[in-house]
Amino acid sequence: MPDTANPTSAFHESRAFLAKHGYPAGDIWERPTSPARFPDGAHFRIEVPTVNSADAVATLVRVVEEEAGVKINRIDQTQGIMRFSDKEHQAYLDVGRKHNIEIFFALGPRGIYDIGAQKMVNSVWGHACALRTRGMDQIVHAMEDVKRIVRLGGRGLLISDEGMLILAHKMRADGVIPPDVKLMASAHMGHNNPVTFRMLESLGADTIATQRDLDFSILAAMRAAVKIPLHVHIDNPQATGGFIRVYDAPEMIRICAPVYLKTGSSVLERHGMTISDELALAMARQVAVSMETIRRYMPEAVQTAKAGKDMAVPV
Repeated sequence: MPDTANPTSAFHESRAFLAKHGYPAGDIWERPTSPARFPDGAHFRIEVPTVNSADAVATLVRVVEEEAGVKINRIDQTQGIMRFSDKEHQAYLDVGRKHNIEIFFALGPRGIYDIGAQKMVNSVWGHACALRTRGMDQIVHAMEDVKRIVRLGGRGLLISDEGMLILAHKMRADGVIPPDVKLMASAHMGHNNPVTFRMLESLGADTIATQRDLDFSILAAMRAAVKIPLHVHIDNPQATGGFIRVYDAPEMIRICAPVYLKTGSSVLERHGMTISDELALAMARQVAVSMETIRRYMPEAVQTAKAGKDMAVPV
């Protein structure tokens, strides 16, 4: 455990500088209970990421909410707005309206769809560009994605590039898109520390997704650095580690509130894949198991039951 208060410690000057500027002086090993809450007083919300099928999203919600009795608060489509027809988007939006669920849509043009070959290089350095927006034409195309989904009634944007986050925030401030549009900074940006999390908050992010393998001390420091809700994965696809952290969920709620718990995608091989009804049923099962664990070990935790003005429910 780092000694953040001892003036004779080896890193005291650096830690003091961080504290002077309002950052945590180190990872917070004490893991204090977060006193913050969502506007409705809730500790957590349930989010299902990587729901990439307009048909399967209805199956998922029906099974989770009607059969398992679990409330879903947010669903993420991660393939990209440009990959779906208006009719398919309306199917997502209709589910959100009917069940009061936030629906977040990933912007479409990104490195994975471009002709650039670096994303195919089998190294950690080569893959870093995969979900970034390449060049100004892709910026323009991503802006068109934003305007299209907003015209259809979408109010949640999932953004994987800091530049696009800046522009989406400016579009909102200038009235190009409505003020109730919410901006989510994706975990695929790759940020891992409180300094860059505060940067994302200052750039206009309304919520930020954390990396999937962060320990409790780092998550506690993230919460200390920003005021906006965090997203943490309690399970995730094989392509990003395949971690099953369901037993960590109660502690994540305690130290990270207000927090979105991302669950269900561990049944998938990778992010961005299209899901079938069969996979939707498997995702639904995982969501139900995750919620059962939370209720068993932290029954006092309050989940958002009804959508509020701070949420990106389709209009």
